[in-house]
Amino acid sequence: MDNQTNNNQLAPCPTGRKGVCKICFYGAFSLIIATCIPLLLYPKEGEQIINKLFKFVTVQMGWLYMLAAIGAFALILWFAFGPLSSKRLGDKIEYSTFSWIGMLFCAGVGAGIMFGGSIDWAYYMAYPMHGEPAGSWKAAEWGTAYGMFHWGPICWSIYAILAIPIGYSYYVKKVPILNISQACKGLLGNRVHGWPGKIIDILFMTGLVAGSATALGLGIPIVAAGVVSVTGLEHSFQLEFGILVFVTLIFSITSCLGLKKGLSKLSDLNVYIALGLMLFVFIAGPTVFLTDMAISSLGLMISEIVTMATWMDPIGNKGFTQDWTVFYYAWFVAYAPFMSLFIAKISRGRTVREVVLGPVIIASLGCGCFYLIFGNFGLYLQITGQLDAVSMVQHLKGATVIMAIADFLPFASLYKLVFSTVTAISMATTFDAVSFALAATTTTMLSPDEEPARWNRLFWAISLGIVPTGIMLIDGPLSVLQTASIVAGLPVLGIIFIGVTAFLKEYKSTGWVEAHCAPINK
Repeated sequence: MDNQTNNNQLAPCPTGRKGVCKICFYGAFSLIIATCIPLLLYPKEGEQIINKLFKFVTVQMGWLYMLAAIGAFALILWFAFGPLSSKRLGDKIEYSTFSWIGMLFCAGVGAGIMFGGSIDWAYYMAYPMHGEPAGSWKAAEWGTAYGMFHWGPICWSIYAILAIPIGYSYYVKKVPILNISQACKGLLGNRVHGWPGKIIDILFMTGLVAGSATALGLGIPIVAAGVVSVTGLEHSFQLEFGILVFVTLIFSITSCLGLKKGLSKLSDLNVYIALGLMLFVFIAGPTVFLTDMAISSLGLMISEIVTMATWMDPIGNKGFTQDWTVFYYAWFVAYAPFMSLFIAKISRGRTVREVVLGPVIIASLGCGCFYLIFGNFGLYLQITGQLDAVSMVQHLKGATVIMAIADFLPFASLYKLVFSTVTAISMATTFDAVSFALAATTTTMLSPDEEPARWNRLFWAISLGIVPTGIMLIDGPLSVLQTASIVAGLPVLGIIFIGVTAFLKEYKSTGWVEAHCAPINK
């Protein structure tokens, strides 16, 4: 059978310019626009509806997210230590270990870790923690542990849960299609190439665009606060809009350059600068306190991880689990198919164990360092009475409080500029990876040695900046986008379930079967 016949069987989708699937491309873009227009025309009403849906997702469906997260962690452990652990995704390693870790870390954390790692603890102290009074130092210890937990192994398990099913199809079975629906073939059969598959991909793309808005909603205020604090400029729409344009320009350029010349290099740079920032705070700050608190927090998280993963607080009902743990779980779920696709793409040649433990262990430790250093430095100022960050976050934006904490460091102005730069680059790396995933999903055929068409990557890169721009133009809060991302993530949870079930069904019936033919060329 010739290649053209195979291609027709693999992707019976109307093909546009350079092999782009018209159904996914126009379907996802139209759904995104159709969702955003009501928000632009009726921002207040839209915000009220989204907030109601958000409450339903986090309160009424919180139990589902908690159980799903535990299931994801259990499946990752099976991947890492079960019969598939030594299997490889493909024949050759494409990226160095440092670049591989840097890309998956920068794509997954975005600006969220810069915000949360610095200030989450102050929000947490407003809640009673496991019987400890709100604002107590024991509650503060729980708060620092919860910071690492929320960006720890369980959440990164959600990120990586579909990486093996996608990588297996792409590198082992050598099916030259890089999208989420292809991972569902074991359950849906050839219907993944028809409307069921296209609906899955369109829902994934829509949820991804919405989920990406969370990074903007957290990151842009940080960069703006840094600029305002150093220069004395007014915090205005023009400033935030300029920052958005700047960040969009960065990831548009790197998106054009591709993964190896663009995202890989930018991620390496970002990791080096972030490590330098953490080392500076560790040395210039209260080193002994940071060390002692890190050991205590890490020990508390490890010893209580089962309790933290199952604590719903049904009797006290103080809302911490719903406001924070379920929020983070839902955010990671919205991102999960994208991150799994991206992890699979950059993990060519690596073993199953490496692919899942890289994010779950190494990336978790990296995220934990942000909380143990940036977060505990702020906590130290709170304990010693130098800065009441807990009260400040009740009245001021978190980004403003982060800059107030930075004032207690040497060379504060320079530190703020570097911190803001890392935040901007973190947003850019995330959106670069997102634009790649969107472009790959809309490409009918994509071999492991190829990348989606440059115009396709650039189109989605620019589109990712349009949605928040529209919200800002009507003077709407970017927090609406953060809330909407959590709501959009609910159907994505169903997609993840289908993908996992499909892979397990296929593995049970056929085992790990490698293709004995070369991948189909376009």
